[in-house]
Amino acid sequence: MTIPLLDYPLSSQNQRVKGFEVPGDEVAKIYTLQNLPQGTEVDEIVWACYRQIFNEQQIIAFNRQVNLESQLKNGQITVRDFIRGLLLSDSFRRLNYDTNSNYRFVEICIQRVFRSLPIHN
Repeated sequence: MTIPLLDYPLSSQNQRVKGFEVPGDEVAKIYTLQNLPQGTEVDEIVWACYRQIFNEQQIIAFNRQVNLESQLKNGQITVRDFIRGLLLSDSFRRLNYDTNSNYRFVEICIQRVFRSLPIHN
């Protein structure tokens, strides 16, 4: 004799179960170009990338990468390529690599790109 299946709605008390979580302010907004955002949404993505890669004091008009921004807005590059371009830019090298030791530079890159602290042995 088999046990019959019960038909009931899915619910969970555990907020860590994927798909049942209720995101709040503590959850970071994930920016993507999958749904092809328009106008100001692309500008928000650009500034979110700048805030992530550059320090607060380093975000000035001189350090903007206008060519990369234009390519991103036209859909020629992805957000990943845009961030890669920011990391390889002359201003990032000048402000971060040239002024810090190699160990500190690696730590800065891990903090800003992966948003986590490096593990020290």
